[in-house]
Amino acid sequence: MKNKFLTLTMAIVGLLLWSCSQTPNYKEGKVYNGFKLIENRFVKEVNANCLFFQHEKSGARLMKIAADDANKLFAVSFKTTPGHDYGTPHILEHSVLNGSENFPVKSPFDLLMKGSLKTFLNAMTGSDFTTYPVASMNQKDYFNLMHVYMDAVFKPLLHSDPKILKQEGWHYELDSLEGDIVYKGVVYNEMKGAFSSPERQLNYHSYKMLFPNNTYGVSSGGHPQAIPQLTYEYFKEFHKRYYHPSNSFVLLYGNADLEKELSFLDKEYFSGYEVSDKKVEIPLQTAFETRKSAEKAYSIPIGSDTENQTFLNYTFVAGRNTDQDLVMALDVLSDALVNHQSSPLRLALQEANIGKDVYAWVDDSKQNVFSITVKNANPEDKEEFEQILFETMNDAVKTGFDKETIEGIVNRKEFRLREGNTPQKGMMYLFSLKNSILFGDDPYSGLEFEKPLAQLKTGIENGMLENTLQKYFIDNPHALLMVLKPQPGLENEIAEKTKEKLAKYKASLSKEELQKLIDETQELKAHQKKEDSPEAVATVPMLSLSDISHDVQWYEPLEKKAADIPVLHFSDFTNNIAYNRLFFDMYALPKELIPYGNLLAEVMGQMNTENYNFGELDNALNIHTGGFSTYVTSYLENYSDDNLMPQFVITAKSTIAKTDKLLELTSEILNNSKFNDPERLKDVLVRHQSQVESSVKNNGVSYAITRLNSYYTNRGVFSELTGGLNYYNFVTELTRNFDSKKEEIIKNLQTTADLLFNRKNLTAGITCSDENYTQFQEGFTGFAEQLPDEDITKNQWVFDLGAKNEGLMSSSMVQYVTKGYDFKKLGYEWDGKMRVLNQILSRDYLQNKIRVMGGAYGGWARISPTGVTYFASYRDPNLTETIENYNAAPEFLKTFDADEKEMTRFIIGTISNMDRPTTASQRGAMAFNNYFTKQTKTKMEEERNAVLSTTSEDIQNYAGIIEDVMNQDILCAYGNDQKIETNKEIFKEIKPVTR
Repeated sequence: MKNKFLTLTMAIVGLLLWSCSQTPNYKEGKVYNGFKLIENRFVKEVNANCLFFQHEKSGARLMKIAADDANKLFAVSFKTTPGHDYGTPHILEHSVLNGSENFPVKSPFDLLMKGSLKTFLNAMTGSDFTTYPVASMNQKDYFNLMHVYMDAVFKPLLHSDPKILKQEGWHYELDSLEGDIVYKGVVYNEMKGAFSSPERQLNYHSYKMLFPNNTYGVSSGGHPQAIPQLTYEYFKEFHKRYYHPSNSFVLLYGNADLEKELSFLDKEYFSGYEVSDKKVEIPLQTAFETRKSAEKAYSIPIGSDTENQTFLNYTFVAGRNTDQDLVMALDVLSDALVNHQSSPLRLALQEANIGKDVYAWVDDSKQNVFSITVKNANPEDKEEFEQILFETMNDAVKTGFDKETIEGIVNRKEFRLREGNTPQKGMMYLFSLKNSILFGDDPYSGLEFEKPLAQLKTGIENGMLENTLQKYFIDNPHALLMVLKPQPGLENEIAEKTKEKLAKYKASLSKEELQKLIDETQELKAHQKKEDSPEAVATVPMLSLSDISHDVQWYEPLEKKAADIPVLHFSDFTNNIAYNRLFFDMYALPKELIPYGNLLAEVMGQMNTENYNFGELDNALNIHTGGFSTYVTSYLENYSDDNLMPQFVITAKSTIAKTDKLLELTSEILNNSKFNDPERLKDVLVRHQSQVESSVKNNGVSYAITRLNSYYTNRGVFSELTGGLNYYNFVTELTRNFDSKKEEIIKNLQTTADLLFNRKNLTAGITCSDENYTQFQEGFTGFAEQLPDEDITKNQWVFDLGAKNEGLMSSSMVQYVTKGYDFKKLGYEWDGKMRVLNQILSRDYLQNKIRVMGGAYGGWARISPTGVTYFASYRDPNLTETIENYNAAPEFLKTFDADEKEMTRFIIGTISNMDRPTTASQRGAMAFNNYFTKQTKTKMEEERNAVLSTTSEDIQNYAGIIEDVMNQDILCAYGNDQKIETNKEIFKEIKPVTR
């Protein structure tokens, strides 16, 4: 539930395609249920009336976006400004959801996750605010969620129950007089995982130096070494200080009854408060007189090579986040200066051979932060990096930026603004409003992008970008050059110091004090094991099965032909945007070229072509399209692992008026890419390898799951070869030996492209209206005629399956533990009731065993119609204990005895995972998935009916399947190198993650 909220306002706001709801007959200046209407403004970017209120008695601010959208959102947010690294706002975000006055259960949040029709249910901590959003398409459910969340934030039980802080934040754990004291706590372990990322550490150190005198200089999420300094009294006072209506903002979005919303909020909560005179302010950080520099270290495993593992980071504090013109200019500069394929800084660093990748981003805190990070560099590159950066910026000020590059960047951002391609519109607007509500004078400015966008376009013509670069970068002393160097074994040193500190603390305690700590440990564990009383559970509102529709979300494409190529047309209203997908069957490749399929996807669109250099191509794609990407994926026909359907996919979108140009550019990329340019190819591969390595270090759970599935499924092997550790090793080997392998690489890429891009190997998918399809078909016919039309050979791939049971060693402070198998290979068949089984194992058994009692950030089950079944833990301090809990799951199921009401809760929660709000492009993608998997509406209806009729006895009967899966003893764990080494007997092999 942690989110830094670095996304720019302009990158997340968009034009709603919903029709505006009927304008509420509310008059400015009048009071409605205690709320005074300050302004009722029609916002054309949202296509809805937006009503801004202030509650007279409590001071709470509220905005209603009266859009005609059934996916209603409620969010209550608070400005939270911590002064320490304790993680207080983050721990509070967890803790308020652990029981409240009207809902006195251990975790109302978990009960809602188990059994509501939520389409969104979460809470998030940013650097300067904490927000609690919920969404639902069911009106009754929506008000239930609103009630639970309002009670959580304003009437939590944390003031009377210290066990909540102990569980969610931190506590000392001691099981016996002879045992060691350890730290436990959900957020404590979550942040140990978060700070295993070198990028997270880089940002932490940079912000601490840039903002020594305000809240941005501390970690709102909490630093693992500081979290145990948080006291219960400070924790409670923080809640009293910040969780007051006068410091709150409520967003209501969608077609719920505003009168009912206001009445509920007033009568149940806000009317009980008086306006507070305690204002929460964030003072501006005084600018430095001169730029600063610093060096810090991050941990890598003992024995790892330190060469090319340093991060170089230059960060500028640049103006206020309420200056929308400046924020937009900074956003454009991040691409124009750094992120664009042919940006001047990127090319200059490549020429100087500094680092393998560089990227820039803008954090719109109260004071904007513009950050440039070079990855895979060396400490001695520091001075040259700084010199190149300022030379490049000075040159840009003198000569200006390439006009087509800027036009493309602005066009792509404008496309995204107007498209608003997300089903969670309320969430999008919540983050758009954050800065204008917390820091601005006009609350509507976060929604209204037309004016700053127009000013951006005009300003660019008059030197706006160059002037911004001069003022906020070149002449700006409030800046920092940070060097983050690798240090082998640093994390183990920190862990040893923590162990010594705890040993010293234990030695300071008397026998009586130690016994008290043991008693408190057992008391907490007993509390965690104890079930809520039926009376307490009954207080948490829930729907009945009669509230659940029996209708399925069914999307089916029309099967057509164009130029004798199969075309899947999903007809939907898209506001004249065409969403294109091209599927190329990867069985055209021999087995040894499978990894090259993904490598090809990574280089496509980044190479020179016959008619464009790579920079011009990037510009053309930005100017004429809303996006172009390539990737590999796979489907399973009839959800059988024996029927693997691997696909190389191109996705692209544009306005229908520019479809011909999009197809022209697609043809240019497919038919005319120049792989035989070793210098450019090396630049692209080096950058790609750096990005893959960063992903391997920061996404341990996904790599562990992919690796696990590769032990026992064909699809898993394919995923491992194209996106797992096998692929990482493949691309690392190619990159490190590029000079000796370049001819081989070029040949294999060209061969892969020649085999894939063939008319006889193509199925097209298009999502657009019937009217727009005619225009698409005409352009597609011309595109198809330019593709080769030759007979192809479909290869048969045979993969070697087998349990490797690996321990993957890293510098992570936590573990990601997985165990599973394919139940179909054991003779079992899929049944829709298994979806409820999945919900019960995830939200009940593993949530309690792995998170609540084990202290991990999360644990869940995955039981798929394909047969794949696994358990996984996330940011887990444990290893063998987690595996023991996995193995004990069958016993839990054998004794599972939920009553009718509890089963209803699980069933409703399962349905909520099946019924989701969607956009046109998502519905098209689902239709294409149904086509490739041979899914039918009848099968989906049968599965839904099975879910709705699931009984407690059905769940008990699945104990045998889970027992057989666990008895295969197939596992994979990614984690701390010492933890893996200490428990190496449970693995067949242990190995380092990175090379």
